Amino acid sequence: MRKKLLDIAWLMLLLLSLTAISNLPEEEKLPEPVKTERAESGNSETSFTPESNEKTVVTKKDIIRVESPCETESAEKTETDIPAEDSGETETAGAETESCKNRWNITLTQEEIDLLARIVWLEAQGEPVEGQQAVVEVVFNRMASELYPDTLYEVLSQNNPVQFCSWKNRDRAVPTEKEYQSIEDVLTGKTAILRNDTMYFSTFPLTENVECKIGGHYFCY
Repeated sequence: MRKKLLDIAWLMLLLLSLTAISNLPEEEKLPEPVKTERAESGNSETSFTPESNEKTVVTKKDIIRVESPCETESAEKTETDIPAEDSGETETAGAETESCKNRWNITLTQEEIDLLARIVWLEAQGEPVEGQQAVVEVVFNRMASELYPDTLYEVLSQNNPVQFCSWKNRDRAVPTEKEYQSIEDVLTGKTAILRNDTMYFSTFPLTENVECKIGGHYFCY
């Protein structure tokens, strides 16, 4: 009798246990792993997430490289940005070199050019350009000759013999571009009008050796 009661008790416990187990809530299912489907064409990817049943489209973007300002400036540099090597010559030196291209190898300062322009204006302002250039050549012939002083000031102001009688009126002269251009042409070797020994000019022949007559002047050696 006692054995039957134990069997019945165990059976009841088993039934209660089964009933309790059957009443427990079902365990939540684990989320499925993310599935990624690649589109057959294009660069887009389609992903599924456990939080949503909607498709999330992730678009691949092309990588754009942004250059820094330093890189841009470096790329834009050209050969012209590189300073040229210093030749060691100034503009004044270049002008003197240009002036040395005459046959006397004479150079003048700007002050000397201004003085000579005054004398040329006084002596030959009404003469043609060639006549003014010939006057300058006479001056240079004297500067290069051993018979006369070797500076412009001394040649123009020489008293014995006197060639440039207009010297005393030099402060009244008003030279123009014509006189300056005539001097420039002779300095740069653009003229070859007179012989190197032609030392005189006047409105009449000063010697028997007349080389040429230009305008109202006779040029003699």
